Amino acid sequence: MAAGLFSCGGSSSDGGSSSSSGSDPNTVTTLVTTANGASNAICGKNLQCIAPEFKVLGDVPNTMSLAATPWTDTKTSIIDVSKIVYVDGSNSATAFDPSGSVFSMTVDATATIPGYPTPGMRKFSGNGLPTTPMGNFPVLPTQAAYPYYAALPGGANPATGQVYSSAAAIGISPYPLVSSIPLIPVATGTYQINSLIVGIMLTGAPLHVEKANDSSGNFYEPINALPNDQCFGHPYNAQYHYHAWSWKCFDQGGSGQSPVYGFALDGFPITGPRGADGRNLTNAELDECHGTTSVITMPDGTLKETYHYVLNREYPHSIGCFRGKVNYDQALGPPGPNNYMKEGAPYLNSLYPPGS
Repeated sequence: MAAGLFSCGGSSSDGGSSSSSGSDPNTVTTLVTTANGASNAICGKNLQCIAPEFKVLGDVPNTMSLAATPWTDTKTSIIDVSKIVYVDGSNSATAFDPSGSVFSMTVDATATIPGYPTPGMRKFSGNGLPTTPMGNFPVLPTQAAYPYYAALPGGANPATGQVYSSAAAIGISPYPLVSSIPLIPVATGTYQINSLIVGIMLTGAPLHVEKANDSSGNFYEPINALPNDQCFGHPYNAQYHYHAWSWKCFDQGGSGQSPVYGFALDGFPITGPRGADGRNLTNAELDECHGTTSVITMPDGTLKETYHYVLNREYPHSIGCFRGKVNYDQALGPPGPNNYMKEGAPYLNSLYPPGS
């Protein structure tokens, strides 16, 4: 994986002030990034763990690094939101495809996915462009964000063969977003992440793991080291995706439980930061995979008690590990190889990790 915009890691946890953890994302004043030296392989609170295959394929070091950017206090791992540099622009999907954002989620209660004992499939299809606004990519030298992107390796796009001079040269293009995940997921353990994509958001774009590499092979949390656009997204191999504080651009719902914003590859929902009492959940209240079990409102309007991952202001912000096993071959596209969501990596049409 050569383009250098993938993600994962660990962090210290800081409760912050009330203004930092308010239910309105516009009141957030600080974010908590990864701790310097946090493990990339161990699953636990404030960490995001990746599988050995992913680690080898991406040449990922054992630990995370922390960049001394103007918005990051490297002693505390606290990010000052007011100092973050953003990629300019607020483009709708029509700027990148005349069709705009194309996305659908369908449910088939009888379809089966290899490896899962219970029938039922949730299927996503689209062009990878979200309904939320996107920044101006490629990043031009006139942008304040340009030096950060120009310093990162560009690599080659496995789908097109295009070689990027640096990360600044990567634009946004539509692509075939296809994903099939279990309709009735089962929490069977804690499993390391084995792909760049960890979930599909209902806005029409995927959510990535939290790691970005530099030209020296160090890995950082993207929000720490790299300017994103206003919705905390950017392209990898021309495929737009979200990171970290992306939920600031999503519909916040009412004053109670945050809405479901998407689904992880293991089938469990991904919600916003608020619990049923309207208070933002902290990492201390979440498990090692950055989730919890509660009654939430599903996208079809029904109430369901289920395990779900939580997007919040503390690293890893979304999914630290998977609570259910994943069939990556199905979750990252139709069966068989592709150079889009699978980035050309070989995935078996079975559950990972293998075994009981």
